[in-house]
This record gives sequence, C-alpha cells and structure tokens, in this order.
Amino acid sequence: MHALLLSVALAASPDPSAHPPEPPEPAGLAAEPGAARDPSVYRVGKLDLGVTALAAAGALGPNQFPTRLIRPACAAPGSCPASSINPFDRIAVDFHSKAADTASTVTVGLAVAVPAIADGLRLGNVPAFHEDLLVLAETVAVNAALVTGVKYLVQRPLPVTYARRDGLPAEAQGYRSFYSGHTSTAVAALTASAWTLHLRDGPSAWPWIVTAAVGASVGAERVLAGRHFPTDVLVGGAAGFAVGTAIPWLHARRPSRRGVVGRLELVPAAGGLALSGAW
Repeated sequence: MHALLLSVALAASPDPSAHPPEPPEPAGLAAEPGAARDPSVYRVGKLDLGVTALAAAGALGPNQFPTRLIRPACAAPGSCPASSINPFDRIAVDFHSKAADTASTVTVGLAVAVPAIADGLRLGNVPAFHEDLLVLAETVAVNAALVTGVKYLVQRPLPVTYARRDGLPAEAQGYRSFYSGHTSTAVAALTASAWTLHLRDGPSAWPWIVTAAVGASVGAERVLAGRHFPTDVLVGGAAGFAVGTAIPWLHARRPSRRGVVGRLELVPAAGGLALSGAW
C-alpha cells in the first residue's frame, strides 16, 4: 500500500494585488491559530470491545482441551522422519535453543507493551490514548484468534517433534507449528503501532524499520529454538502485517492532509453490506 503524498508549491509575490488570494482551507481541516490539534485518529465503539473479547476467547478457548482437537501423528516410533520435510525447512530440526525460546517470548511481550506505554506517556490519559489502546488490543486479539484457528486446522509437527525431543511426539502441543504465533503477534502489534504514528504524525521510516527488525529477530529466534520452521515464521510475519494493517485502516477516523490512509467502514447496501472508503 502506498500513502498519497501531497505537496503544495506557493510562489511568493512582492505585489499582493498581482495575484488573487489563496482559497481558504476546507472546513474541518484548518486549525485555529494557536489551537491544539485533536490527537484522535481512530473511531471505536462498544462493538470493538465485543470483537476483542470474542477474538480473545477464540484464541484461548481451544487451548483448554487440545488433546480433543489434535491427533499426535508422529507418536509411533519411526514415523515423521526428517527426510519428509522440504529442504528449505529441514535445517530447523537440528536446532533446540532454550535461550532463543525465552528471548522470543520476552521480545514479543516488549513488542506489545512498549508501544502502548510510549503512546500513553506521549498522550496522557485522554480519549485518543484509549482509542489507540483498543485498536492495539483488537489487533492482537484478532491476530491470536487467526493463529489458533490455523494451528488446529493444519496441525503441523514442530521441528523438535520431528527430532523426537521433549516427549513432544506424543503431546498435542507438539503439533502447532504452522504458523508462528510469536512472529505474527510481534509484527501485528508493531505494524498497528506504526500505522497509528503514520496517521497522527505523517509518514516516517523508523517505525517500519523497527517492525521489520523485531519481526525478523523473533522469527529467527523461533527457528533457533526448534519451535518453528522458516516457512512458519515467514507466513506468520505476513499474516501479522495483514492484521496489523487491516484493523487500523478499518478504524481510521478521517482522511489526512499529510497523505495518510483514509477510512474504511461497513455501510448498508442493496442485499447486504459494502465497504466504503475515503482518501
């Protein structure tokens, strides 16, 4: 997606009578001299609280009875040989780093918490901060629900399951490799936070550099831990970026003069609902 960049060149004239005055800015965009600009960039409501709660339940619910949903396909000795894995992913079977496992979990927690804390310190306890926080929470919850759903549908063995480590071939948790929830959560949270900054302050490269660097770090740590294959983390990063973009876009309050994304919303249409957008 590309933000639309608007640039206006104003020619200076020594004789004001030689040029007509500039037309006034459209209503709603011009700020009063000295007035503080409204920091709010999202429209949220009670429906978003319900969506967040429902998504969180969908993410956590199946984990309460995993043995009823997952069949340990590699439990029998000699089943699931590493040679059956595609060459690109096979390298992950040799990794089993506990330190990388711990580091990835800590990094994900920071990827969610640090942007929220920084936003609160910047804005204070104002409605705009509450809106940002709800959008971030909804992003993380929806992403987690999608991850859980795909894991239980695909039931791909972990690399350490193929390596027959930690008793995982006989455990339900050994079959939740695709796709990486750690990677998708970190990327989704940081992508949503990057869009929040983009909406409020205009285009900037550093939030996207941080998102890419942290996402790549978490993905590498999950592979080194033997908990995911490279394809798991690649798909996880793409899915996290998609969710982290979709939720802010659907809640963007209004178009911006600085070329940020506009607003998408559901509106009534003949025979159902339609997406309406403004940029």
